[in-house]
Parts: sequence; C-alpha cells; structure tokens
Amino acid sequence: MASSRKFYQPGISRAPSFIGILKSINIYTIIWLLLTLITTSIYGYWFQNDSMVNGFGQWVLTLSGEFFLIALIMGVIVLFIHDKRQTDDPIQRMYPVVIWGRKLLVKMGPLLRQYLFLNDQEETPYNRITRNWVYETSKGVRNTIGFGSQIDMDKVGTTLIMPATFTNTAIKSGEETSREYEKIIGAHTGVEPVILHHFVHISAMSFGALSYRAHAALNLGAKNAGILHNTGEGSLAPCHEYGGGDLVFQIGTAKYGIRDAEGNLDDNLLKEVASKPQVKMLEIKLAQGAKPGKGGMLLKEKITEEISKIRKIPMGKDAYAPARHKEFSDVDGLFDFIDHIRGIAKKPVGIKMVIGHTSEIEAIAAKMKKEPGRGPDYIVIDGGDGGTGAAPLVLSSYSGLPMKQAVAVADWALKIHNVRDKIVLFASGKIATPIDIAVAMALGADAVYMARGFMLSLGCIQALECHTNHCPTGIATQNKKLEKALNIEAAAKRVEMYAKALYKETTMLCESSGYSSPDQITSDDIMVVTSPGHLDYLSELHGVSAYEASKERNEARKQGITVGEMKMK
Repeated sequence: MASSRKFYQPGISRAPSFIGILKSINIYTIIWLLLTLITTSIYGYWFQNDSMVNGFGQWVLTLSGEFFLIALIMGVIVLFIHDKRQTDDPIQRMYPVVIWGRKLLVKMGPLLRQYLFLNDQEETPYNRITRNWVYETSKGVRNTIGFGSQIDMDKVGTTLIMPATFTNTAIKSGEETSREYEKIIGAHTGVEPVILHHFVHISAMSFGALSYRAHAALNLGAKNAGILHNTGEGSLAPCHEYGGGDLVFQIGTAKYGIRDAEGNLDDNLLKEVASKPQVKMLEIKLAQGAKPGKGGMLLKEKITEEISKIRKIPMGKDAYAPARHKEFSDVDGLFDFIDHIRGIAKKPVGIKMVIGHTSEIEAIAAKMKKEPGRGPDYIVIDGGDGGTGAAPLVLSSYSGLPMKQAVAVADWALKIHNVRDKIVLFASGKIATPIDIAVAMALGADAVYMARGFMLSLGCIQALECHTNHCPTGIATQNKKLEKALNIEAAAKRVEMYAKALYKETTMLCESSGYSSPDQITSDDIMVVTSPGHLDYLSELHGVSAYEASKERNEARKQGITVGEMKMK
C-alpha cells in the first residue's frame, strides 16, 4: 500500500486522531506490544499467581501497574533497536531514544514560541498586534488603545504618515470620514465599465484551496460591504455566488472550468461564465507573487468530486497548472489574447503579474501608448511577499519584487508612457491594515487586493497548515468535519465589518494628512525609518533603485554584458 503524503509543516495544531494512531502501527509497535504482554504474563505467573484464585479478571487487574511499567521498559528497548537500525537520520543512530526529546521540542516549538515566548511584534507572516487588530475589528469591537502605541517608532522599517496642521478637509464630527473615493475600470476599451466605490477587495483564492463555507462567507461579506470577490484560478463555483456579491473571474494557465478535455480554452464555456450577472470583470493570471514562474497547484487530498466537476479535472491526481499560458509568449500575443477574451465577455479584462525586470511592464505600457484602446483595463501587481495555500518555499520566499517596489515600478512605467490614466492599478501582497493600504496607494496603487487579511477576519489563526488539508478553522480545507466549524453568516458579518473598518480608518489616516481620499496621498506624505534617528520619504526608497537598475540593465544588454561588467568596464 502506498504511503501517505508527508508535508513540510512549520506549525502544529492538529489534535491526535484515531486514524493517526492506526498509521503509527508497524512491526516495531507490534513487537513492543507482544513483548510487553508476554513479559507481564510471565511476571504474573511467577510472582502474582496467588491472585488467580480470585479469578482471571482479578489477576489481570492486579497486574495493571506492572503492565505499564514493563510497557515503558520494553518501549525504551524497542525504540533503541529501531533508532540504531534506521538509516534516514544519522543523529538518531548516534543518540537513540533521547533524540525523541529533541523531536518533540522541534515539533512543539512553533506553538510554544507563538503563545509563550515571542513578543507581539515578532511573529511572521503577521505579528500578533496585526492579527489581534484584525480579529477585534472584524467583530466590530472598538479598536482604540490606551497608554500609547506598542510600535517602536525608532525601529528601522517603521512607517510614519505626515499629518497636516492646516488642512482643507471639511471638518467632520466624531469618527465620520469622507466617502469621495471612486474609480472607473474599462472606460478606455469601450466595454461596460465597473465603478469602484471601495479601495479594498478580496484577492484571488480558489475553491479547493479554501472551503465552500469560507468562500460563501467571503461572497456574502463582499456583497454587504460593496466590494469585489475574486474567484481565483479554480473556476466559478456555487459558493462564489452564494451571497450575490460582485465577482472577478480569474483565468489561470490551466483554464479551469472553461477548458476542453486537452486543457485548451473553450470559448463557449467562457461565454457562459462571463454572461453571469455577478461576474463583473475577468482577470488573466500571468503569475502569482507567492510562486512566480510556476503554475498553481491543488493537492489531490483537496480534490473532491465537486471540485473535479467544477474545474474539469480528474480525481486522485494533483492538479498542476502550467507555468505559462500556451496561447501567447510575448506582449503582442498577450494583447491578442486580451482582445479575444474581451470580445467574448464584453466586460473589463485585466491581468495579474509579478514584477521582475522592469522591461516587462514597460513593454506593456509602451504598447498601450502605441495602440490606444487595447491592452488590459486594469493590472494587479502581486508582490513577492504574497501568500498562497501551497508553494515551494524557495519561490515563495525568494522570487519576485516585494509589493512596495513592484507597485512603484509599475506606476512609474505607466506614467512615462502617458497611459497611467487608462489603467486602474491594484496592489497585492501582505496587506492587512490601514497603514499597509495607505503605503500601497501612496506608491501608485488605485486599489488593493487582500487575501490573508480576509482569511484572518474569517477566523484564521495562522496555523500555517493551508497546504495539508488539516486547517483547524475550516477555512483552507475540504475536510467536511473541520469545515463545519465555520458559520457562514457569522463569518460574513466579520468580513463586512473588516472591509468597512479598513475604508474608514485608511481614510482617517489620509484625512490627517489633509486629503479626503486615500488615492490623493503621495509618497512624499509618508516617511520610513531607515536608520536610528533618520527618516526618508517613501518616494526615495521604492522605485528609484529599480528605475536606475532598469536603465543600467538595458544599457548593459545593448553591450552584451552584465551590469557588473559594464560598471567595471
């Protein structure tokens, strides 16, 4: 029988289960049990024989204490033999038995650090201050604090917004804030435009990666908050339509849900999906920040019959999406594909990309300038600091520009080609709080996509087990037993409260700087601590280095050498 899949698991949150106990039974556990029973029986025969006159049951009861002691001794002996015979771990052979103390500490380490040892600002990817803020805000709890901030304002990397003493913003009473934000998507391509009245939207998360109840709650919350809900590349599922919220249908490289038997785009299926009233826009996923250069993956453990039918993929096999779209391999092909999708859908079409070399976003901007009326209606810039349900650690941790630099680069490229007014720019990647949103919009974003922030509002505890199908909160799992923990209506209310609080408090931040809407704030209104006692404007830190690097790389490529060789030359 094939062994079950093992997952890299930095967290620990699962309780022992009967199935887990059964899986632990092997030749060594059987030998241990038999030796314990035989040794206990021999001991009882020679030293507790008198108790047998009262019956076999009384004899067994008398030996219970000895049984546990002998089981412990035999367990140590069998474990010693096992550790000495195994060949996978050399330190386990060198230090048999005692090595299991280390294994236990390593396993329990994340749990102990999270709750006992780390301070409120140390955890990753989201520290405890951020998580608690999201939890309380999504429950509608008044999130004011007393006795001052816990943030160290002298720490390198601390972000500070510059307040304006004399402002033109109309005076408002209490916690009231402005409602002036508005963006139009699709105005330059002749399709039915989408008008945004909120700058926070739910980022792409597929049904399969997230449970039915999680998506149902997200959609109902999106409806009540007036925001967009992205389906993710796993196609349109009934849970996405649960609450009547507006949807963005994402088209991944595998064309899930709109593909034929060979995985090619099926125009008839695309037209069927695009015609649904809830689907307001379509989005072509070129890359994802957590795994750029690698297609999406859904583990077979999460593929149910329902998901198989929705995605049009087989059961019992991991679902891998290709790294690239087969329909195009350059900017010209991308624009043709966008035209094809838009011609069928008659709705705004955008792209999702990860910034690497700036020449790629520059090429898109240059073609938009050259061919008015073509190209994407919006662009999602996904930072390398974005998250996902499952990705290789090496890509998730080390590939792609972080969100801040990436957004600044994209904004700059669109501006120098005079097409910035044609594009609505979304920022995505580790955004969860009002200051995160203000920074993203100051650097050039018109709106933001958020995934993990909304997962926290659903009740995520950052167990780091999204990839295992054992999410203890019922969010990132297809295990029906675990999923029952999530109440759709209650979770949807938390999503709604969180989205509304983000609007109010981000606007509050911007109004403190003299603006009535976050899209008015600039990168000279925010400063970052770059060394103790020294602050630099946001405009100096993000985008400038990438701009200079782009110029140097273009010059070096013309000479057929690297940037380093050019500088040495």
